[in-house]
Amino acid sequence: MKNLFVTFLIFTAVILSACGKVEDTPTAALEEIQIALAERNSEQLSRRIDLKNFFAQIYEVATVQLAENYDYYKEKYSRDPYFQHDAEFLKNYNEEFKAGNLKFIENVVMAYFAKLPEPKTPEENPEAYVANEFEKIRRAVNAEIKSVAIDKNSAEMILNLNGDSTLIGQFISDLDLKLGFTKDDNGNWHLKEIENLDVLTPILVDKAEIIRMNFLDEK
Repeated sequence: MKNLFVTFLIFTAVILSACGKVEDTPTAALEEIQIALAERNSEQLSRRIDLKNFFAQIYEVATVQLAENYDYYKEKYSRDPYFQHDAEFLKNYNEEFKAGNLKFIENVVMAYFAKLPEPKTPEENPEAYVANEFEKIRRAVNAEIKSVAIDKNSAEMILNLNGDSTLIGQFISDLDLKLGFTKDDNGNWHLKEIENLDVLTPILVDKAEIIRMNFLDEK
């Protein structure tokens, strides 16, 4: 009976070990984010990223980067009124419209997870239009992890985004994102920020200007 009891305890321990939670990683966090986006599961996504803080951080850092390199953008995009004042104007302008811009992004996120149909024109429902454009981009881009460096409760991941052969895929082209992750007290990893916005900002501004010059300026 004693030997049977010991065997039972060992067997139970093996079962509990096998069923226990596997140690979380930044890679697992990213995979869950990708699945949540593909399945339009906002609850699952919120377990890995605070979108409100994530987009607010991007907005703040991008504004600083644009202001610091304002002379470059002013000369390069001489047809864009946004860049035809000075750096102080840009910072004040972005601050004035910050709440509205972030609210627009929030509405786009809501439209995406609500699976709102694509409107016939952007003016009909701008949020739904952008949400559907995001889905097209998501489908056209492949993500590949190039490296992950973990230092206690923080981690840095280099994620390469490479578009497919479609027009949208080629527009995205080849981008390396430096992603910052943090680990909470329960050992779960969360995507916190994009750390190389200083490198990405001029690239993304170029792409935004292509859209403005080829589509918006025609209207």
